[in-house]
Amino acid sequence: MIVVHGLIWDDWNKEHLNKHGITIEEVEEVCHRKYQVKEGYRKRILLVGETTKGKMLAIVLSPEDRNLQLYGNGIYYVITAFEKEVEL
Repeated sequence: MIVVHGLIWDDWNKEHLNKHGITIEEVEEVCHRKYQVKEGYRKRILLVGETTKGKMLAIVLSPEDRNLQLYGNGIYYVITAFEKEVEL
């Protein structure tokens, strides 16, 4: 199981989330609650989880910086996040 100990934030990913109508607080909340994990390409990770207000989010995280060096210790860079439709 993947455990998120911390997230890397910069101007780019904060602005990118804002374009999707997602807040930093929502991403942090989901990453520190119960979530499902799927591994993607280039070691990226897709987390899917729900906020306390019932908003289902899909969050894409990278364990590496731009130079492909691992952050380690459960630290990830937030690439994007968006509201996910609940499949019934």
